Amino acid sequence: MPGKQVSSDSISSTSQAAEPAFGCTLGDGGRDAAWVRVAGELNAATVPQLAQMLGQATRRARTVVVDLRGLTGADSSGLAAIVDASSSARREGRRLVLVRAPAHVERLWAAGVLAAVESVDLAAGAPPILALLELARRDRASTRQPVRGPRRVATLLGANQITRGVDALIARGTQHDFIDG
Repeated sequence: MPGKQVSSDSISSTSQAAEPAFGCTLGDGGRDAAWVRVAGELNAATVPQLAQMLGQATRRARTVVVDLRGLTGADSSGLAAIVDASSSARREGRRLVLVRAPAHVERLWAAGVLAAVESVDLAAGAPPILALLELARRDRASTRQPVRGPRRVATLLGANQITRGVDALIARGTQHDFIDG
């Protein structure tokens, strides 16, 4: 029985359809924070879109949280773009923080390079606000002075109504509670 012939056009269209789409969105986190959510495959072809989005975010906000939990794959060019954006942000007195990618994606990157970028770990469904709470906790621990971290987070978000709830979370030392926004 003869095999079915497949044209090269159908092979390329099939592989393109199976390839995960790349998406990069910018969200406003209030007066002084921005969120960049990255999903799909981060590679040499998609790095320019990410670099443009990170540039916009760091011009708008002093703290930029880059959520990489939606990545399905990434190569070294993607990591280089993130490290470059982090270095640029630091030079400008800004802060770029990663919500770390899934383990199967990070295994492709050199572990030492990731140490050059500030990062936090969040569970898959956790809201990105928890990254700001973690930053406030770290800032408080590093200065060893009373820092109004919860108030800083609420100010960054422009949501004064959550201040009391955030204060309560920090006072209890709870890191895994969720805040509905």
